[in-house]
Amino acid sequence: MKKIIVFGGGSVGSSVAKMLSDDGNDITLIDNDKQVLESLKEKIDLKTIHGNATFPSVQKAADTENCDMVIAVTGHDEVNLSACQISKKIFNVPRRVARLRANDYLNNEYGFDNDFFSINEVISPSLLLTDYVRNIIDHPGAFQAFQFAGGLIQVVAATVLKEGPLSGRKLSEFKKDLPNVDVKVVAIYRNKKPIFPNGDTVILPDDDVFFMATEKNMRFMSELRMSSENPHNVMIAGGGNIGSALANRLESIYKVKLIEKDKQISKNVAQKLSSTVVLNNDIADEELLKNEGIDSVDYFCAVTNDDQMNILSSKLAKEMGAKKTIAIINKSSYRNLVSKEIDVVISPEDVTISSLLASVRTSDIVSVFSLGFGDAEALELIVHGDSKTSKIVGKKISELNLPDTVNIGAVVRKNKVILANTDIKIESDDHMIIFLLDKKDISKVEKMFQVEVGFF
Repeated sequence: MKKIIVFGGGSVGSSVAKMLSDDGNDITLIDNDKQVLESLKEKIDLKTIHGNATFPSVQKAADTENCDMVIAVTGHDEVNLSACQISKKIFNVPRRVARLRANDYLNNEYGFDNDFFSINEVISPSLLLTDYVRNIIDHPGAFQAFQFAGGLIQVVAATVLKEGPLSGRKLSEFKKDLPNVDVKVVAIYRNKKPIFPNGDTVILPDDDVFFMATEKNMRFMSELRMSSENPHNVMIAGGGNIGSALANRLESIYKVKLIEKDKQISKNVAQKLSSTVVLNNDIADEELLKNEGIDSVDYFCAVTNDDQMNILSSKLAKEMGAKKTIAIINKSSYRNLVSKEIDVVISPEDVTISSLLASVRTSDIVSVFSLGFGDAEALELIVHGDSKTSKIVGKKISELNLPDTVNIGAVVRKNKVILANTDIKIESDDHMIIFLLDKKDISKVEKMFQVEVGFF
């Protein structure tokens, strides 16, 4: 059990506090809004402190000097920076994690140094979301895509087409269509409910299937699409932190156009980008979209700070001919309403929380991703110890007492990917990719990976 203090009771702070509390940690949350704290105390088993997280007296009241970690996720970067520095300089907290939204704090060009503010790790929503969107665009036909083991393993999720080669087929027949592809189906969702895949599982139209493979083998994704054409044209709605970062990542590979209504922001973005065409206009202007060739756009990405504008512009772009639409939507109620009308709906909260959890949880977890269905997660964990100090080293996967909700997808050993099977014997320093259908079982998985006291 860890003693963790969370600065900020917003959507991310409260969600992280709840998950960490459910994991059995001792959680204290600091916020300057009494109503927020009262509401949280009714829902979560935690301590609350009312006040400004940058005040030493407030941190002292939260017993910061005896905590293992602070997580700064208030709505202001400057508060997060200052709160982390105070927790280190005055209370000597061993680990400090801060969420920073402004790109200026993330750009090495200006020489900004995290160490100056005593931050161990920065969580950047704009960079996380940029990587998330980039992975989806790089895998046409996918509604989710992420990487493990430094990119050695790719996980891509796609909805099975009625006319596709997998529809109505058993997984055991998969090799007949793609005999030279080494790929593993690690999860299937049918009507938003999980199915544990095996060779006899029949894939049905509209099933959401999660595939795991190396980058080389992931080229099979074209088999799941109506067209084998790769994307060329990307249009981005919004020139804020996310939009400008996304354009910067994409412009060397795709033809990119960015639309921003604010004249000064569009001017600043245009000066920082190289080949991106920046347009100062309304993203919901039909005449503009028509003149800029919306019917030839492969991906329309709505990434403004306004949920309603992202929804409206995405629906309009789709109606006017954009092949795929991606929208960042914060409110969960909105996401549920438009999930069938927009091709890819992304929750900034889910993406940010996944990264935070990888930094906080007790095992040596390298990364965590939400699968977007209920409480399902995918994790990369490192195995430590030997046959005497570890519960799993030296054992075959078939010998592990895994919960029914856990599925091992792959093992990475000395930079070599081994797609999991029951005969694989686990070794120290293995990176294991694990899928949990219920994140409440994370504590059971962590206990399996823990080594006896004295190993380190």
